[in-house]
Amino acid sequence: MAESRPQYYENPLTPLVVNPATLGESLHELRTAIRNGAKSIHANAPMPDTWGLNGMFKGFPGIALALLRLDYQSPVLIEEVEGPPDYRQFALQRIPSSLPEAPLLPSRLSPIGSSSPLTAVLLRFLATMAKANWKDGTSPGIASEDIDIMQEAMKLALANGPLVAHDGRRMGGDDMLFGRPGLLWMLLNIRAYRFNEETQKALLPIMQSIPQLLDMIIDAGRQGSKDYTEKHGEQEAHPLMYAWMEGYYFFGAVHGITGILSILLSCTQEELAPYLPVIGETVTALCKLSIENNGHLPMALPPFSYGQASEFVQLCHGSPGLLILLAAALKNGPLTQEYWCPEWDQAIYLATGRIWEEGLLSKGGSLCHGIAGNGWPWLLLHDSFEYHSKDIDRARQNYLQRNQVAAIPDTDLSQKLTPDFFLSRALAFMLHARETRPYNTSPSSGGRDYRMPDDPYSMFEGLAGNVCAWADTCATLQARLRQHELSEQGLLSVSTLETDAVFQDAMRSQLGFPVIGGNGARGVF
Repeated sequence: MAESRPQYYENPLTPLVVNPATLGESLHELRTAIRNGAKSIHANAPMPDTWGLNGMFKGFPGIALALLRLDYQSPVLIEEVEGPPDYRQFALQRIPSSLPEAPLLPSRLSPIGSSSPLTAVLLRFLATMAKANWKDGTSPGIASEDIDIMQEAMKLALANGPLVAHDGRRMGGDDMLFGRPGLLWMLLNIRAYRFNEETQKALLPIMQSIPQLLDMIIDAGRQGSKDYTEKHGEQEAHPLMYAWMEGYYFFGAVHGITGILSILLSCTQEELAPYLPVIGETVTALCKLSIENNGHLPMALPPFSYGQASEFVQLCHGSPGLLILLAAALKNGPLTQEYWCPEWDQAIYLATGRIWEEGLLSKGGSLCHGIAGNGWPWLLLHDSFEYHSKDIDRARQNYLQRNQVAAIPDTDLSQKLTPDFFLSRALAFMLHARETRPYNTSPSSGGRDYRMPDDPYSMFEGLAGNVCAWADTCATLQARLRQHELSEQGLLSVSTLETDAVFQDAMRSQLGFPVIGGNGARGVF
């Protein structure tokens, strides 16, 4: 019975041994799951007639986005015995050609959360790029009416304050789900391409406003910190704080600062340079908050609770969001070199422990509050420690020099944070997510009764999110296996990897967490 489900189930899993045989078998199993999952989504998720009141988060637009991501990632999803479904056509059938009648509201400037013309604009843009086989150049263009909507959205965003009016109350204007960072993430992904001359010219004023939008989001965080300090004192205040509900400053990736900062870190180094001190100090403050709570990330300050048994361990509220942020931070060389401190490693290790112990949520396999979403941050951390290890080692040395100390306080802990430490746990969660509904409708086993999601095939609450997680896992596995092949041939080197088509396809296919990123803006949202 649903009423008897706990918040999470005891974890019986074992981290997988990372070797070529395990990686190859996992790659095959996840490719099969993606094919089967996509076919199930296509067969069971209703086709839209109109845009309705759907955003990316729950409705059909998120399903279309998931299928477009699979189309982009198809080089790492193909099995020799059976080609993939036609992900592109599955997606295009779910993108109405017209624009919705929904107004563009100052409180709804993200294409993610609910009905907004920006949702349609984003999907129409991605459909155009898919039809062009995801290649920029002189041919792709964006309709003038879509550019007009983006221009109006930027105008509203630059006029907004930290709080905006919505449905008779004031809400934060900078969460990922509804606020300005969602618009920023959309624009950063559009900026990743070059279009025809007419489109480039029309987009120029919007793209030139990105630094101003970034500045206003940072200023809103500073104002939030000031407002919190005035009401509650300086002791628990962070340099940047963002309200979701008025008076409450949230930390989760969907409603709070970890998602906001993860998106901001996808801006260029030049754009970020003035803000690295306040971002670095805020990342450290979040790490300290998590350490104080033994790896949990509290929902908000002042304390806020929905009456759950313990702190949430899920994307929207909890430590998975902190790990996504730290993975993005560790890939930013200037930020890491100047602001890394041992608390970053300690927070990663403790949060990983809490997710491993409490991350098999009875809600099932979803991204927002499920097993796939809880496992995905480890994929991002694997990439940080696998491909940015020299930068991380240099950052640790810089810390010693800045603080005039001989050694990091817990060297053993830092040595535990290896790429395989994260990948072994990510694989265990990703493979286990196949046991959740609606992918697996057989009777539950092992006493774990995972519930059916409210929106079973959606991006953040259902199967579409799972297939996205599995696809990024396949990209990670393909890259590692190709490295091993080149090593076995005596050809492994930095220059070889930079020119090897198989490895580069795998790296390009690691798109990061939908609508949050973690690997930069790759042009696919």
